[in-house]
Amino acid sequence: MKLTAVLLGAGLLLSACGTTPAEAPPSEHLSRVETITSAPVADPAAVRWMDGFCSAVHGYRERTNREADPAQPTPKSIAEEQKALSATLGGIAARTGEAADKLTALPPAPVPLGDTVRQAFVTKFAKARDRAAGAKAALDRAKPGTEVSQDPAVKALEQAQQDVDGTYDPVGAVTASPELMLAAATAPGCKA
Repeated sequence: MKLTAVLLGAGLLLSACGTTPAEAPPSEHLSRVETITSAPVADPAAVRWMDGFCSAVHGYRERTNREADPAQPTPKSIAEEQKALSATLGGIAARTGEAADKLTALPPAPVPLGDTVRQAFVTKFAKARDRAAGAKAALDRAKPGTEVSQDPAVKALEQAQQDVDGTYDPVGAVTASPELMLAAATAPGCKA
């Protein structure tokens, strides 16, 4: 009997060692939580508006750089200087006028700040256009070779250039608007 008890005890002991423990209850299992973040998506209307705004401003800058001809011959007379100054004023009037027209043609901005910034840019470009065009007209009416007619034209040229100061960074002008900044990041015209 003792032998049976020993064999039974040994059997129980061996069978207990070979069993796998029961699975822990579900509450004891740790599970991974994945957080998926997506980048904000710009409003398509804002992207179109920023593309037009940036394209108008960068178009002015690119055209100015393209038309600036540093290799122009030095005028040999007062009449030639007058003619060259008239051409320079005409170029400024044309470029700033084109920029003002393109900005004016934009649809209403999707964000109020956009319209405020656009109007400020239109005002600067239109002021430069009007100043350059007026000085060109006065210079062209002056008697050729009249040196005194060039002084007001040169001053108007310098002032017209100052009028458009601060218009070379269209994106910088809208930094207070997260919506327009997001749109500018994907607008092709803002990548110049």
